[in-house]
Amino acid sequence: MPAGSSSARRGRRDVPDVLLCVGIDCECDKGRGWLVRAPLSFDGMTRGIGERLQPLFARYRAKPTYLLSPEVLRDPRSVELLRTLTGCELGTHLHGECADAEPTPPPRVTEAVQRDYSREVESGKLAFLTELFTQALSRPPRSFRAGRFGIGPNTLEHLAGLGYYVDSSVTPHLDWSARGVADLSFQDAPSQPYFPDPREPARPGGSSVLEIPVTIRPRLPGLPWMSRRLEQRWLRPTHGSTRSLLRTARDEIAEHRGHRRPVVLNAMFHNVEVVPGCSPYAHTERAAAGILGRLDALLAFARRQEIPVVGLTDVLEHFV
Repeated sequence: MPAGSSSARRGRRDVPDVLLCVGIDCECDKGRGWLVRAPLSFDGMTRGIGERLQPLFARYRAKPTYLLSPEVLRDPRSVELLRTLTGCELGTHLHGECADAEPTPPPRVTEAVQRDYSREVESGKLAFLTELFTQALSRPPRSFRAGRFGIGPNTLEHLAGLGYYVDSSVTPHLDWSARGVADLSFQDAPSQPYFPDPREPARPGGSSVLEIPVTIRPRLPGLPWMSRRLEQRWLRPTHGSTRSLLRTARDEIAEHRGHRRPVVLNAMFHNVEVVPGCSPYAHTERAAAGILGRLDALLAFARRQEIPVVGLTDVLEHFV
């Protein structure tokens, strides 16, 4: 049976075997070292989404989720573009330096970790971002991802209170303390969707917000102690080869297929990666085209395997 064949489940309420989400963090243009461009620019929105990503998703009838940072929602041209988009989901993405009532330019590097804010400050920034989205797009957001994946012990409670349905901040098998974020570890978190503990998002519990982890595979599944020292395998078209990207998808499907719920693949990258010079990952047109090509290959794989490409909140119906 093909990796994503849904024939086995279609006798039961037409439930697919596998779902694919593609969550795209949408920010202002960056450069080497993730330095924010000065003056602020948004080629990653107008060119990245408007001219490159959205036509590609439309060709496959695939539904991406664009997770919007505050500075994007303050840019008139970006909001104008977002209002015209169809066949996609729009959610929010918090870089806290950009989420203040006074529209000051962001610092050269957005390096704040949401978890490190006080309870009151985090609540205020999330409320501000949510209201900014609602005013710009005339509807409330339902999906969220923390900047730098920095979800903390108060985040899920705040999100639930603001009406969010899903979060996608957990990165299984990763310990971010080795990358300068002390005591932020998701090494033992599930890789499939779950309702988390509100205070400890890396483990299951009783939150009303569904966690949809980014799909990340251990480098050496049989040797976890050694694997943790290596770079893990992300379902992310940014780096590597098409072959390795699809192998990551197949391995996640093979491990979790056969349960009563569909396997969920959750790919991620940034909108600025597909425009040359707007991220550290694509300095040239050739590099940007390579990222788009690997994304194209992932969407083609999903179509061959009859895997629906859905928004993050669409996953919720299978887990309630």
